[in-house]
Amino acid sequence: MRSTLLSLGVFRSNPIHRWGPRAFARAVLTPVGPGTVQFVWDAESTVTVQAWGEGGDWLLDQAPSWLGADDDPARFDPSPNARLARIWKEHAFRLGGSGVVWQELLYAILGQRVTTIDAVRAWRNIVLAWGEPAPGPCELRLPPAPEVMAGLYYTDFHRFDVERSRATTIIAAAKAAARLEEAAGMELPDALRRLMAVSGIGPWTATSTLTTTFCAPDLVIERDYGLPTMVCWAFTGDATRQTDDRRMFELLEPFCGHRHRVVRLLLTAGLTPPRRAPRATNPRISRL
Repeated sequence: MRSTLLSLGVFRSNPIHRWGPRAFARAVLTPVGPGTVQFVWDAESTVTVQAWGEGGDWLLDQAPSWLGADDDPARFDPSPNARLARIWKEHAFRLGGSGVVWQELLYAILGQRVTTIDAVRAWRNIVLAWGEPAPGPCELRLPPAPEVMAGLYYTDFHRFDVERSRATTIIAAAKAAARLEEAAGMELPDALRRLMAVSGIGPWTATSTLTTTFCAPDLVIERDYGLPTMVCWAFTGDATRQTDDRRMFELLEPFCGHRHRVVRLLLTAGLTPPRRAPRATNPRISRL
């Protein structure tokens, strides 16, 4: 259960969600209003779902998708790679989808061209500054509403170390949020095109967003800095930084139909290449 929900709540410092030993809660800006959903499960993986707020009924309807009801992991055959087959036996999971676009997209834009640590810091501070308290007893914070973000100027983001490029993309996406949210009901290729119609949203941002919005077992995040190296190292032992998307997709070809599942499986198993250089840092423009 935890592995399925993990893509919806990766970082514990994120104010929109909270983990317990056998529980997960998340604040959501649904198409019908704000809401909070909470999943609680027992040792037999029997799940109880509760929801609060205007979006509560919508979240209850969406809950099976969050839990992987739209996924069919039985169709996944890891046997072309013995190592992967062993990992799958230990870490098998279903893929879920949140069914929402805006809040997944906002986080993805903040992740453009910066380290994960910096993206998480900016997200947390922006949610605390411009988000509202979420409904229900879980004491969570809602992501900032698009109408709030649409009314900002790019310099408003500088105190969160978000430069003009990402800030203007966020503002443009916020102004188009209603049309972007429609992507959740589209076929995946159409949804990708809808997102990339906004200036500043390219393949990395669009695929990063929709791997969370949809149950999409074959959608691989494109043009990522680290994924090609991780995949190449996991399959070949080569950890050079010259690996690109072309090589990554060659290695994933035997698993076509489940390539995102394979990437998630490698991440779940902690198969990351050894670090060869100091951790990258980004300038803190809030200090300038």
